[in-house]
Amino acid sequence: MGSKPVHLKVFVDKKKKKVMFAEAEQDFVEILFSFLTLPLGTVARISTKNKAATETDTKVGSLSSLYESIENLDNKHFSNEHCKIALMNPNSSSLALCQKLKINLNSTKPVEASDSTHGDVVFFKKKTSFIITDDLNVIPVLLDTSITLLNFLGVEFIDLLEERTMDFGLEEFSSLLKWSLVTNTPLTNMVLGGSKPCSCSSCIKTSTTSNLPLVTSYPTQRQKVKLLIQKSKGKVLCAQTDNFFVEMLFSFLTIPLGNAKRLTTDNSSPTGIDNMYNSISSLGDGKYLKSEEIKNMLLCPKLASNYLRVTDLLPIYDKSTNQGCFLKEQGTFIVSDELEVTVSPSLSTISKFNTLGIPVGDIEVMEVSIGEQEAILILKASLTSTTALTDCLSSFKNAKSLI
Repeated sequence: MGSKPVHLKVFVDKKKKKVMFAEAEQDFVEILFSFLTLPLGTVARISTKNKAATETDTKVGSLSSLYESIENLDNKHFSNEHCKIALMNPNSSSLALCQKLKINLNSTKPVEASDSTHGDVVFFKKKTSFIITDDLNVIPVLLDTSITLLNFLGVEFIDLLEERTMDFGLEEFSSLLKWSLVTNTPLTNMVLGGSKPCSCSSCIKTSTTSNLPLVTSYPTQRQKVKLLIQKSKGKVLCAQTDNFFVEMLFSFLTIPLGNAKRLTTDNSSPTGIDNMYNSISSLGDGKYLKSEEIKNMLLCPKLASNYLRVTDLLPIYDKSTNQGCFLKEQGTFIVSDELEVTVSPSLSTISKFNTLGIPVGDIEVMEVSIGEQEAILILKASLTSTTALTDCLSSFKNAKSLI
């Protein structure tokens, strides 16, 4: 990126094999908070780009498969040559401000800011030191809050912890971003080399429609999708769908992470990114963040203005946004459980299932109804799970078997 790394001081309990907490200056925390301004397509792109640089699982839920399927989809299927580019390198409404950060993950091209800019505060009113817990709660260093936190963590003597100073560049922040999406101990997993995060449906708690916020901004018309289900395992093999469903999936990549968390967080099983999101709410009391606009930019970042409204199933657009589309014309698509999108179904799809040992008699065709709540559930699952459709199957309404 042409920028100097920033530093993080971590305190490790060697017996517990755990990072108890870390200490950072505001420049590190500002980059951490900028995660929320990243469009989900950028999150997927960063992971794909850094495959060779890390031994950890590079998949970000089902977003990685969705992103790679757009990369592999022929240009002839898009409305124009700019649509594919706009999905693979999504614009950010916060780019101008994030360019002032020491390390800008939001940029599609390397941006080197001046040394004087690198020394300035961007989100905060002044230079401040922070304590960051293993689960990414961010707390200003104050005597009373520090003592309370250390007592809560069970740390009696800081001197007994191993102190390490780490340099963070683009690669390290990218790794921390990925861990923050899938675990509640992202610092420990990153610093001490955690195992690959599990992304199977049996290990990830998916919300039901009852405990997600109702965020309808205007009435939406429900749409039908046909699912191929492996009856013996209750697993979605794929979906056969028209343009509307694929347009909705493609729109995921344009949504800033902070907006996605606003729509999908239910606090039942928080990850590091959820805790960080809540920390910003606590810091937005007028004492630390520069303005209410900064707070809103982080907690509810807007889509970049160049994106037209391609779906009515997600409340992510301003009401004044004009209708548009990524795809050129109506067609039939196959969407895998991992949200890989391919064009036109064929017998080769069924043959593929047979190759996997799934007989035709074990395949059931089910029609489900998709509305706003179902769309939000799929969005939530796509952030952490590689079986996004299966995770949401029990929550789909008005499901009926066609065979």
